[in-house]
Amino acid sequence: MRKKLVLTVAASLALGMGIFSYSYSNSAAISKQAQHNANLIAMKDPSSILRTGEIEANHAIFTNADDAEAQSDAVVKVIATGESKNVIENFDWGPSGRTETKVKVTKVYKDSIKKEIGSELVAFEPTYVIQDKQGSIRMNYEDYTPMQEGKEYILFLVWSEPLGGYWINALEQGKHDLSGSDAEEKTLQATNNQYNELKKSVLEKYK
Repeated sequence: MRKKLVLTVAASLALGMGIFSYSYSNSAAISKQAQHNANLIAMKDPSSILRTGEIEANHAIFTNADDAEAQSDAVVKVIATGESKNVIENFDWGPSGRTETKVKVTKVYKDSIKKEIGSELVAFEPTYVIQDKQGSIRMNYEDYTPMQEGKEYILFLVWSEPLGGYWINALEQGKHDLSGSDAEEKTLQATNNQYNELKKSVLEKYK
């Protein structure tokens, strides 16, 4: 059974640059071995992750699908693959990270003037796995949950010049499951009215 890890976290999110940063009380750098172990768990055995941590972040709040599109560089329909990379970076104030997930693009609703969308892309997801003495922890920015392999999503994307790729924009607001079978996203809809109303607008506009 997974447990929720409660952390005291302060974070900032620069959406235009695709930069996430945060600090918390356990700010020791992640060792290379621990990072390697976390990468293996994230890619091969996500069910072994026993705890989750939530990182608070400043981000845009979308009122509807039109607003989300206007504040994004690209809007696409994709199918998530099982090819994901857990990326952790150590800074003076502690570790930060992301999950880089390859997706197959099935439809482009809004193309980017910064980098044209092709048939595949790597989406930067605001979630990652770290490991401490008690085991592995999935760190999610706010209410974001990872894409699931084989499921179809509408993604709102924002280009990161420093990383040369696309972040999912505004955390959970930038990812919408079309199959109705993403259990974690369904739970979010039931508990977060703002997200639920946004998703209704997204499905009406794009599905």
